[in-house]
Amino acid sequence: MTGKELYAYAADFTRRYRTAADIYAREADCLRLQFAYALQPMQAGEFVAGRVARLPLGVRPQSHGGLGYYIHEPSWMAAVTDGTLTDEEREEADALLRFWQTENTAAKIAARYPEGWLDLFVHNAPYDTPAAAHGLYRISGIHMDPTRLLTLGVDGMTALCEEKQAANPAFYHGLMQALEILSEVCLRYADEAAALGNPALAADFSHIAHQPAQTFRQAMQLSYLFFVLSGAWNYGRMDQYLGPYLAADLAAHRLTEADALRYIEDLWCRMEEWGEYFDSRVILGGADRPDGADTFALLAMEATRRRHGIVPQLTLRLYEGMNPALYEAALDTIGEGTTFPMLYNDGVNIPAVMDAFGVDEATAQRYVPYGCGEYVLYNQSIGTPSGTINTLFVLNEAVYGKNKHLFLDAPDFESFYTAYLGEVEKIVTCLSLQEKLEYDVMGQECPLLYFSLLFDDCIERGKAVLEGGLRHLGGTIENYGNINTADALTAIKAVVYDQKRVTAEELSAALAADFEGQERLRQLLISQPKYGNDHPDADGMLCRLHRDVCTRIRDCAPAAGLDSYLAVIINNELNSVFGLGTGASADGRRAGEYMANGNNPMSGRDTCGVTAMLSSLTKPDTHIHAGAVQNMRFSREMFTTLRPQLKTLLRTYFSQGGAQSMITVLSRGDLEAALREPEKYRHLIVRVGGFSARFVDLSPVVQKELLARTLY
Repeated sequence: MTGKELYAYAADFTRRYRTAADIYAREADCLRLQFAYALQPMQAGEFVAGRVARLPLGVRPQSHGGLGYYIHEPSWMAAVTDGTLTDEEREEADALLRFWQTENTAAKIAARYPEGWLDLFVHNAPYDTPAAAHGLYRISGIHMDPTRLLTLGVDGMTALCEEKQAANPAFYHGLMQALEILSEVCLRYADEAAALGNPALAADFSHIAHQPAQTFRQAMQLSYLFFVLSGAWNYGRMDQYLGPYLAADLAAHRLTEADALRYIEDLWCRMEEWGEYFDSRVILGGADRPDGADTFALLAMEATRRRHGIVPQLTLRLYEGMNPALYEAALDTIGEGTTFPMLYNDGVNIPAVMDAFGVDEATAQRYVPYGCGEYVLYNQSIGTPSGTINTLFVLNEAVYGKNKHLFLDAPDFESFYTAYLGEVEKIVTCLSLQEKLEYDVMGQECPLLYFSLLFDDCIERGKAVLEGGLRHLGGTIENYGNINTADALTAIKAVVYDQKRVTAEELSAALAADFEGQERLRQLLISQPKYGNDHPDADGMLCRLHRDVCTRIRDCAPAAGLDSYLAVIINNELNSVFGLGTGASADGRRAGEYMANGNNPMSGRDTCGVTAMLSSLTKPDTHIHAGAVQNMRFSREMFTTLRPQLKTLLRTYFSQGGAQSMITVLSRGDLEAALREPEKYRHLIVRVGGFSARFVDLSPVVQKELLARTLY
């Protein structure tokens, strides 16, 4: 977008924002303009439309690190300084920028922070900023079921809103405007498809502009366009809502599996082009699916195997009685180095979701993972992670930082541990209130019309998704550093309190100095038991810390006004990035080094073999959080000559309580070779944490952490 184009767009967008009659009309009017600029033309040979450009100004659930009405200043400045604006236009563009700097939704949230909040967390700061916690601005992790849209069509959904309009005219009118925009987008693509010489595709777009989907291709395109317009960069239980259309087309010989595979591959291409690799979840599996679901699931895995891309984040829910062909296809696809699908164990996760969310079994069966591994209830809940806590940073502050009196004055380990948990509780309580404030301001500013069209029970209640229309309003907080914290606590308990080999003052001083001149002490700390080796002391400490932190987070929900507020023990790459700003720790880790990944042992500290490591992974309680990441690295031999042993290993892991697994498959030496000759290893995909990436594209600090992980 040139500076002149941005100026014209921003001036019109701002006018619409300022003059709209209400928040519903405002959002619809702004979205209509936004999509006129953002949606990109189809290209010859494509089957799926929906390519989108990122705009410096707009309204989205999450975009460029903001939410609602956002302004992304770096891309704004890059455009307006390109030399295409006159002096007068540049002056007016500067005035528009000043307006949006205070009018954007994130700024309005921050302006309502009570005094003292920013003593406990930072916001609008780079992730490598040393801090115990970060407040985040986003409405993310959305999974919606498009079945009602597919079966009623745009006109049918419009009629449904018209029937109820008298109850809340402004709200329902806004919904109908959103549907009208969807129809206009479909007709625009119909014209483009016709111009590209594809009359069949043009007919599909013309049909879904108004009518229910009748074929697999129509259902795939209508659902995807809806997700694009909504800003929900997760795609729900796709085999559940597309499988019946695929089965019907195959049975009627309207479609071959080869054709369907090409369509799915093109859909995967659109997802990867957008680049939301932290999200882009597609869910397969689960027992409660219709006929045709398995056929779609198999083709989805084959499309992932053939494309070898980093999205979508294909996810398979395993369940008792599942078609064995699905599991074999999953292992084949993972074994070729795709990292997908991720495997989730319904036998563990459904009971866990029942307890964590406080819902019945039928509702818990609707759980879906999103983003980096958090759970939400399909089409019924939001669980935005709007805050992070670095529990290791909090521990360091209590050992040798601003709160070191908690350690130096503690007469015994229990006293110190209790004091430490008190510091954690202050932070998570504050972040739970920040989460609810974020929802409240968004509800007042931005009704999220597309979410309100599909989420239970917005249409029925006549309320937008964050105005009381949503069935289950949840929140989550991302936890980092838990494993290092537990290992550090194990060492502190042993060497300071039980064995009395060093004093609290000596340990505090050594850590503050990053072990300078204290290598013997560092090795003593490293030699203490570590999580990931099936050791009762180390694993017991992790389980205790996990329980105590998770329950304190869970207990924040009532006072915050949330239906649930839960920990997520995940990872994107923040174990490495947060590590840069985290000082030396009592597990023997040096200042600035990466931290452990999710629920996994600290890289290289699992020294007792894969069985011990997997046993440790199953021990933390799964019933008190909303998801935990389990990353595993296996050699290619495990998926070829040793496949029977691999299947036995995974079967035992899942039967003993393993909730999920994210598997990277490598040959020994692959990563080292990729560092030497990156141009030859563009194909090498690794599971970083809650997302996959091409190894050569990662930052050096993340590559270093990946290199240190144990390969089995």
